[in-house]
Amino acid sequence: MRNKAQFGFTLIEVLVSTFIIGIILSIIFFSIDSLNYNVLSNKKVSENQKSILLTLSIIEQDLSSLIDRPVRDKLGEYEPSVLLTNNTQSELSFTRSFYDNDDKKTYLVRIQYTRDEGIYERRIWEVLDRVQDTNYETHFFDPEILRLKILAASLDGEWSEFWPINDDQILLSRAEGELNTNISRDDILRFQALSSKKVGSTSNLPIAFKIIIEHESLGEIERVLIL
Repeated sequence: MRNKAQFGFTLIEVLVSTFIIGIILSIIFFSIDSLNYNVLSNKKVSENQKSILLTLSIIEQDLSSLIDRPVRDKLGEYEPSVLLTNNTQSELSFTRSFYDNDDKKTYLVRIQYTRDEGIYERRIWEVLDRVQDTNYETHFFDPEILRLKILAASLDGEWSEFWPINDDQILLSRAEGELNTNISRDDILRFQALSSKKVGSTSNLPIAFKIIIEHESLGEIERVLIL
């Protein structure tokens, strides 16, 4: 008489075994899929962090190398060493020094941070006193930056959305591309006198900057730079 082992597996046993194997494979599949998602998600976060750190590093290097050198814009209008307007484009223009390792020389460049079609740009002029056809290089900041705001601090330690600020706290800004209608001609003359002080005078430059970035993925990032 044959025992049970000689009959092999029954149909029910095969189905049960198949069902169990299916469950195990499903668990493995979803575990791998979840792991891949986490890896991709972590990779995206890491890329965003590297990109925003690079942006902050560039801004800090720029602002740490400020120099008191006023310029003329393409229309021949006077522009102070640092011009912060915080209008709809969140514009900041300034003169900075740049050391060329190849030439072993220090050069001055004019830089402007501005927003164009929703993307923040870093424009660089190698010619300080420009004419209308002067070209500039364009570098793009992280496209996920929703808002870039920079504040400047004077000797009194107060943060301001505009620079320069004269001794009477009269602001000269180009809000929406136009001069403030409350500013008189005397105010402009005082502004020019303030901004045309002897080159090298630290009073023409802020003592600190506050950098505020609103990032689509990383939220709000704030950094203070003491000059």
